[in-house]
Amino acid sequence: MSLTGKTVTSIFYTGSTKLVQRGLGMVSMLILARILTPEDFGLVSICTLAVFLFNSVSDVGAKQYIIRAKTVDDDLINTAWTLNILIKGLIWLIFFVFTPEIAAFMDKPEIENPLRFLSIILIVGLISNPGIWLLSRDLNYKPLFKIDIGSKLISFTVVLIIAYFDRTYWAMLYGLVLQYLLPSIFSNFVCTHKRKFKLSNIGSQLRFSQWVVINSLVGFARGEGDSILVAKYFNLEMIGIYSIFKSLSSMPLTQLINPATDPLLATFSEAIREDDFQPYQMNTVLLLLLSLVVPLTAMMAGFDKEIVLLMLGDKWVEHSYIFSILAFMMVPGVLFKVLSEYVMAEGGYKPIVFYQVSMTLITLGILYLIIGGNLDEFSKTRVFISFTSIFIFASYFQFKYRLFKFLDIYLFALPMLAAGGAMLCIISLDLTAMHWFARLVLGCSVFSIVYAVILLLLVYLNRKRYECKLFLSYVVAVRNFIRRKGLN
Repeated sequence: MSLTGKTVTSIFYTGSTKLVQRGLGMVSMLILARILTPEDFGLVSICTLAVFLFNSVSDVGAKQYIIRAKTVDDDLINTAWTLNILIKGLIWLIFFVFTPEIAAFMDKPEIENPLRFLSIILIVGLISNPGIWLLSRDLNYKPLFKIDIGSKLISFTVVLIIAYFDRTYWAMLYGLVLQYLLPSIFSNFVCTHKRKFKLSNIGSQLRFSQWVVINSLVGFARGEGDSILVAKYFNLEMIGIYSIFKSLSSMPLTQLINPATDPLLATFSEAIREDDFQPYQMNTVLLLLLSLVVPLTAMMAGFDKEIVLLMLGDKWVEHSYIFSILAFMMVPGVLFKVLSEYVMAEGGYKPIVFYQVSMTLITLGILYLIIGGNLDEFSKTRVFISFTSIFIFASYFQFKYRLFKFLDIYLFALPMLAAGGAMLCIISLDLTAMHWFARLVLGCSVFSIVYAVILLLLVYLNRKRYECKLFLSYVVAVRNFIRRKGLN
């Protein structure tokens, strides 16, 4: 098979794997939220944060090293495997020995036994066959697809069965361990590589690994730093509420927007290489994405109680205001995704790393200073910092690349104006007397229709701008596609 064919096939398998895994993960979370309590989710959240922090330290990037190596032989693979098990084994031993100290630091002694059990995640990779890395290197993702989907289906089933009969947080812990253990076991059935302890030319792998570890730690701190502070200074109920609302509010971004924008790096890179990149391309991408993210954010914030009742049940509705606050994190998230992809396409990896490290430190510093017993204030500060951070990054972006004009601000404000008009319409209808489910369905339906009408009207009125012409052409193309499918 040609390289292009392998690439297309690999994209299909990896995309399908992500879709199934994320879908099952979302369904599992929504079902468990109705069976278990916020305290259960809080305890599991603390344990996973601690284990995954150590897991980030133990990830030496063996797979990435094998994939990027120009030539691969048994000595190279076995050296990577040896380094991997030595580091993971050492990190697991440290974690296991100091588990009481970790529990004491978090001021939650009840997490000691769950931590010891969950630490299995740190060493399950030791039984994995390193030949599995060669499958990724050769773009042979079909066996990996079978392994990952099979493992997810089994762990998903086990979690729900245990949760239904036992109704404790141990169901989630068993599921997490199985999710990491099963792929390692199954790898020995699809790979026949003979493992042998080797330390040939280990220096180059160590130099590569140190950057992988640093990058993993920065990514972990950026994504979970706020959750660590919540886990340290709030009780189990508040920890569970923050963790599940953070996951729920980010679902549209992680499940829909980010996968849809994954090709941006390659697209921007190709346009830059061919000296064919134009500012309108960036503007159009931002306008399209904001047209999706802004109304989603508005509906999540406006119908927070109804969404929480539908998705999680009445155990969580008392604190649904936290969900409405965290929903606004999607807007800076999608803006950073687009702008950072362009910076990386230009070869600017250092500015991205510097920005993420500095803003992570500043964010955690500010959150640490204001943290207290008020989760509402903490969440609002977190969102405010995110908007401030993206403003700083966008200012650097404009200073560096000069892609935007002043009138572009009005262009990007069109979805916000449309969402504001739609929300005013919902407020004027006063749906508070209706049953919560009817209010959710009718409210979201009316909001979506009014939003679409206002946005299309605003875009049409600004059709002299090339970005608006493109936007309208995409709408017409989608409409025609739906009509053709309907006729067929």
